[in-house]
Amino acid sequence: MEMNRLRFLGALCAAALFSITAGCSRVEESPVSDGDPSFPEGSLSANEDIHFDNSRYIYSLLSPKEQEYYDIIRDAAMDFRDYAVFPEAVDPDTLRKVYISVYYQEEDIFWLSSMFYRPAADSDSLMLTYRFDREECEPLINAVEEKTREILDSIDVNSSDYEKLKAFHDYLVLNCSFSKDTKYANTIYGSLCDGFAQCEGYAFAFDYLCSKAGIDCFTVSGTNSDGDAHAWNMVRLEDMWYNVDCTWDDPILSPHDEDFIRYYYFLTADSDIIGVTHFPDSNNYYAYPICTSTENYYKRDGYFADSAEEGVNLLGKAAADALQIGRKDAAVRFSDERAYKSAVSRLWDSGEIKQVLQFANNNSDFKVNSDKHVRYLNDDELIIHISMIYQ
Repeated sequence: MEMNRLRFLGALCAAALFSITAGCSRVEESPVSDGDPSFPEGSLSANEDIHFDNSRYIYSLLSPKEQEYYDIIRDAAMDFRDYAVFPEAVDPDTLRKVYISVYYQEEDIFWLSSMFYRPAADSDSLMLTYRFDREECEPLINAVEEKTREILDSIDVNSSDYEKLKAFHDYLVLNCSFSKDTKYANTIYGSLCDGFAQCEGYAFAFDYLCSKAGIDCFTVSGTNSDGDAHAWNMVRLEDMWYNVDCTWDDPILSPHDEDFIRYYYFLTADSDIIGVTHFPDSNNYYAYPICTSTENYYKRDGYFADSAEEGVNLLGKAAADALQIGRKDAAVRFSDERAYKSAVSRLWDSGEIKQVLQFANNNSDFKVNSDKHVRYLNDDELIIHISMIYQ
């Protein structure tokens, strides 16, 4: 990506992260306490297998010296050391930047605490603390590795990167539920294995799976339009960058619907969400890529309409396609507000939704009630979404 296609949207900063209903954990900052560095012997048996390649996007934006400090912090955290020790004194702001980079990019070191202990002055060591101890982590790492292999093995080896991203997105949406209160909510273990996570856990897991598949991705921290902290991803596909928010594609519904899935925030352009619903932190640590491509899920899968007529017809096709694979959700996105509002009126004011559902029944082996459904309208993204009810 050329630098003129980048913009400073902000650092992976020490700010709170947010899920749909409540804030995620913070990377808190505290003065460092006194103490001598200690170096526990040994390392976890699974660490080498699970660890990432350092050629990823955020790491590549660090200077050579910052990469050296990054490696030192990462390796110390891998071994549960009480301190990361550097070859020379490093200023506190650089240590903060590098620590945050490690925390947000090294999702495999999920035991690393979000607490950054800021030295009072230039220092050749940095205190590290942990969420979980070494003994607790070993079975968790083994479970993550097993689950990761299961997810990757379920994807055809000939799948495109787009198909892999969609599979990762769908797995998290369908197998993880939002929770801010569980012990592992901010970790890849929580989202992949425990089945409960908040936004940080969703974003970390999506990033982790992408890394395992060799796809560039990183976690973005910021806020929503209410100023509450939130986290999502940026991912590179076909040399273009996109936003992905698995948390917001997995809403909390009442009554609960474990099969519900949507793609409102899967492969979105900045123009769709940045400055509208998602606001990245702006400490100017890194140059984030500009996500300009509009080749979102709806365009790629053929559910994007330029007119009300086309949209109504495509909703019928989307419904039939969903039923054919045993799903009950169908959605269409529109290119402009006029077409969107006209389609909404035709479907529910003029009753054309019944013909849409009848078309789906006539073109699928599965049958749904043509008189009942659940309607979801996204006025910001111009998306009509229905959940069908099986007969």
